Amino acid sequence: MKFTQEELHAIWHKVPVDYYQKGVKNNILQRLWHRGKLVAVASLVNENTKKILDVGCASGWFLHMLSKKFPNAKCVGIDSYKDAIMYGKKKYKNLTLVDADGHKIPFSDESFDLVICTEMLEHVLDPNKVIQEIKRVLKPDGLAVIEMDSGNMLFRLIWYWWTNMRNGVWKDSHIQPFTASKLEGIIKKGGLKIKKKKNFNFTMAVAFQIKK
Repeated sequence: MKFTQEELHAIWHKVPVDYYQKGVKNNILQRLWHRGKLVAVASLVNENTKKILDVGCASGWFLHMLSKKFPNAKCVGIDSYKDAIMYGKKKYKNLTLVDADGHKIPFSDESFDLVICTEMLEHVLDPNKVIQEIKRVLKPDGLAVIEMDSGNMLFRLIWYWWTNMRNGVWKDSHIQPFTASKLEGIIKKGGLKIKKKKNFNFTMAVAFQIKK
């Protein structure tokens, strides 16, 4: 299925700007999922990381939580969901949040020693282009961590229930069908090297630590 940018924005705007903040607080399934993601991603990050970019940061909840683990790092996030960015700017004064598209990251080449991209590529028009942009802004000795659901049967069953039977806000939001192997192929096609792979959340999610 193909989407215009306007249709994508309409899908994104079904999601409340404080979706992650309220979800982690009020829903045990969301809390378990995102806490597991935070542990997995943080385990793939160097302790001496100084400058972090989160591509597809939404309102900044995950980046804010990561910043607590790396308090000396400058943390920058970008997202095309402007309302979420504006909400995050007011809530997280320690973050630099920018309304920008991951297909065209508004920063110079080799400007970050860590780039994270979590559960985002399945929502964009051209995942390959986003991967190229991540590669461009990553320092030669830097790391990227790309994470998303694994696309296995267990995840697909729960995701169907979460988005359809519960009338979830993410219905129709996965415009790119992904599996762990497909994500691995796109990363390698983009000229990046996978250093580590971590499965977590009962095999329903996967994270790759990547270098140039």
